[in-house]
Amino acid sequence: MSVIRIPQSVGLGGVNTPADVKTVQTALNKLLKLISPTKALAVDGRLGSRPENSKTVAAIKQFQSKVVGMVRPDGRIDPNGRSHRKINEKLTTIGQVHFKLPVASSNVQALSESDFQDVANQLGCKVAAIKAVAEVESAGDAFFSNGKPKILYEAHIFSRLTNHKYDSSHPSISSRSWNRSLYVGGPQEYARLEKAMELDVIEALKSTSWGRFQIMGFNYSAAGFASVEAFVQTMFTSQRKQLDAFVNFVKSKGLEKHLITLNWAAFAEGYNGSQYAQNKYDVKLKKAFDKYDKK
Repeated sequence: MSVIRIPQSVGLGGVNTPADVKTVQTALNKLLKLISPTKALAVDGRLGSRPENSKTVAAIKQFQSKVVGMVRPDGRIDPNGRSHRKINEKLTTIGQVHFKLPVASSNVQALSESDFQDVANQLGCKVAAIKAVAEVESAGDAFFSNGKPKILYEAHIFSRLTNHKYDSSHPSISSRSWNRSLYVGGPQEYARLEKAMELDVIEALKSTSWGRFQIMGFNYSAAGFASVEAFVQTMFTSQRKQLDAFVNFVKSKGLEKHLITLNWAAFAEGYNGSQYAQNKYDVKLKKAFDKYDKK
């Protein structure tokens, strides 16, 4: 649906010409996913004798609260007003992204010793260093048992990337601060991801870590991809493709020197962020490296 034009206001205290009301009702029906649990409106151009009790006004208020971010929704759409502009913004983006998650992979073949050696040669480090990162990031598994790449959806990243607009309406998938209790773990993380994708496909994909090396979607460019969609598509294909993305990411961030010198604190900070110490990533990496280096 293209942008809407309304010559006069619709809603509480509005002029409410039938044609304008129908236009708004049609637009809101296109945006129902954003204003759950609102049901589809009858496109009849009417608000009834008591507009304050109409479902259309209730839907307008829901939109103003959840999407526009109004603390006190007034239930009215004014021509070219804040709510009108936000409706048009959402209408112009809806349907633009048609990306769907790929089907589960049938190619979950484990990485071979030659794969690890090849990458170690590219980075100039020991094979044990690569294996250590693989173990710590995803417990050594690239795919869940259902054939989908291992993921972890990060609600605090989604909140930041979407300017916190869904924090109030969808607190389980959009949180201003990191909250461990929001994780559900395992394949069920896909349910959280798909719920976020209903709100914003691209930012949801960026807010998820992918595959054996748990590269965040927002790092798609550093991993060697032109778009986050292309990055995600590749994460579904094979462990070797995930490994290649890891190499690109490490090189892009200049982290190979830390793998070579075994400076695990510096590597963990560059790979996992400044809060790495809270999860003892550096300690875990050293322990895993020592294990593999003895083999």
